Amino acid sequence: MAGEETWADFPLTGPANESVEEAQLDQWAATIQDAISVVMEGKLHLMKRPGLTSWIDLGTSQPIDGLYWWDKQRCVLAVSAGRVWKITDSAGTKAELTGSSALRSSALVSFADDGTKCAMANGANIVHTDLSTLTTMADAQAPTAVTHVAWLDGYLLANNADTGQVQFSTVSDLTGWAAADYFTAESRPDDVVAVKEGFRELVLVGRESVEFWANDGVAPFSRISGSAQPFGISAPYSLALVGSTWMWLSDKRQFVTMQGRQVVTLTTPYDRVMQRYQAVDDAIGYATTIDGNPIYVLNFPTARESLAYNYVTQQWCKWGYWNLNTAQYERYRGQTYCYAKSWNYHLVGDYANGIIYKASRTVFTDNSNPIRTLIRSGNVSHGLEATKISNIFRLRCKRGLGNSSVANPQVMMRQRLDSKASWSNERWKSLGRVGQHETTIDWRRNGIYKTCQRELVHSDDSDFVIVGAKEDLTWIGR
Repeated sequence: MAGEETWADFPLTGPANESVEEAQLDQWAATIQDAISVVMEGKLHLMKRPGLTSWIDLGTSQPIDGLYWWDKQRCVLAVSAGRVWKITDSAGTKAELTGSSALRSSALVSFADDGTKCAMANGANIVHTDLSTLTTMADAQAPTAVTHVAWLDGYLLANNADTGQVQFSTVSDLTGWAAADYFTAESRPDDVVAVKEGFRELVLVGRESVEFWANDGVAPFSRISGSAQPFGISAPYSLALVGSTWMWLSDKRQFVTMQGRQVVTLTTPYDRVMQRYQAVDDAIGYATTIDGNPIYVLNFPTARESLAYNYVTQQWCKWGYWNLNTAQYERYRGQTYCYAKSWNYHLVGDYANGIIYKASRTVFTDNSNPIRTLIRSGNVSHGLEATKISNIFRLRCKRGLGNSSVANPQVMMRQRLDSKASWSNERWKSLGRVGQHETTIDWRRNGIYKTCQRELVHSDDSDFVIVGAKEDLTWIGR
């Protein structure tokens, strides 16, 4: 082997794994930050996550607690600081709805509509609107401590906080209630902390169990036989319908999903990370779609971190917000989400400042703040911890990305040889001015090593797409 020169794949595009120490990784990436993975020609590619453009500022300087696309009315409902706005067109025309509201500030809102009225709740009485006014549910027999609402077959359904009960309204009248009209999740003595509808079924999740219910036309609701399972939920707002399946963060701090009617645990590259978070009960999850890929985004407010999962590729990465003042990643700005179908807008609500953003893969900053995409490999040996010379490190990527904002975007590479304590100096290369469409970038004379860890960073206002990486090596012995 000594003196032999070969080209070898350099594992950079994933999957990433933060559940072990970086020194233990060889053929996996160690970290993928602010990117999404897609599959092309059977291989994983990485591209920069969508950027955010400020669309509407509600002026509350508070979190956007709810965003909802009301399809029948072709409008968006937005909630912040306990106040509700209707947004009626793609230009962002908004009007605050007034009246009686029991919505709380800084508490996530659940929505359900019957076409003419929309119900909302976030821990107290249900509030409803017909787009002209807000009304707190007046029926004395309606539930008064509701965190989640859902609509199925003409019924509005609401959990009764701190109980196993789900109460349902009069059929075809979400404002009419009877105290005796409820059913109870009974597989375990468990409180129902999240309720959602999908595929004309209800999913009821407690802290220690999950059950699925359907309208049987008699009771009118009954539990689906064999559907009760011992998979609870750590964070009630982590429950989301991703692609064609439910996902949530279980009571064991593990992600679970569905295979048919069976709940199964997902082994993820962040299992160890989540076990070490101080708290996860405040985690917030939602599903979005990026270039046709269903993505599950989960924010951890206490840990100030965010994870994203591509349901198609089954790959995970981190999303964040690069704080220029502290030079550190914080959690992703998007706390709430809806897809405004008629306008083809992906809308996300900020977790702190009252701003609603449009998310797009054609935008490469977060409201002018840099998106700092970072990819770090494991300690790559190329299958043998023998001494080798790195003649060329070649990155295959999208080039010719210069634009009106940045004429000559750059990518930085640095490396750490043989697990040394310090990294090398940063080495910068151009991603190409407009019209430069070569598909590769080469770094030459990269040293002698047995194992090598490399890190790439891109933070310019341009796209960043990595197809793969290779290395030209000369083997010089053991």
